[in-house]
Amino acid sequence: MLKKIPIPRAKRYFDIVFTLILLIILGPLFILIMAVIFIGNILTGRFFNPLFYVEKRISQDKPFKFIKFNVFKPEVITKFRSNNEFIHTKKLEHDGKSLTLIGLILQKIYLDELPQLYNVLKGDLSLVGPRPVNPVNYKIILNQGNTTKAEIKAGLTGNFQSRKGEAGATQDKLDREYINFCLNNTAWKIIINDIKIILRTLVVIFKAKGI
Repeated sequence: MLKKIPIPRAKRYFDIVFTLILLIILGPLFILIMAVIFIGNILTGRFFNPLFYVEKRISQDKPFKFIKFNVFKPEVITKFRSNNEFIHTKKLEHDGKSLTLIGLILQKIYLDELPQLYNVLKGDLSLVGPRPVNPVNYKIILNQGNTTKAEIKAGLTGNFQSRKGEAGATQDKLDREYINFCLNNTAWKIIINDIKIILRTLVVIFKAKGI
């Protein structure tokens, strides 16, 4: 049986309060992004292209509906679905031809991920934790003996994402480092560590390294 690490109550309260503050501050930006995506759809004749993209991801061994701004060309998604193929969105994000012009900009500076603040409020995600993966990759990772994605609630950002570009920074290593920190420290130390990770993530975003 997979070992699951419970989220300290104080960490959950921090997630809720910090997320609500972010939503208040970023409210105008949310509206602006939705307006720009909508206008872009009209100008390119993609009238029925949705503003949001939803897919199944796994967080602490549980599936949930992962939401982000829709950065994909509808014809790309339609082709996959018509062929009954699984959509690996991470691969599409690194293929500029699969993204809309607005999507290219949003994905580069991580703004396409902002709707996941809703997932944090729901409790699907924490602000900080290993990033969630789709069901296909989740099974592959488990079969390889890596249980980090199953042990702790997934995050909007994580230890690995905040250290993007650093020498020797591997996702498995840094996710495990975060899990071990949570296991061996008090809730308040975990929250302070989460704040440090969030601040480092902001630096990565401003450098446009992607998450």
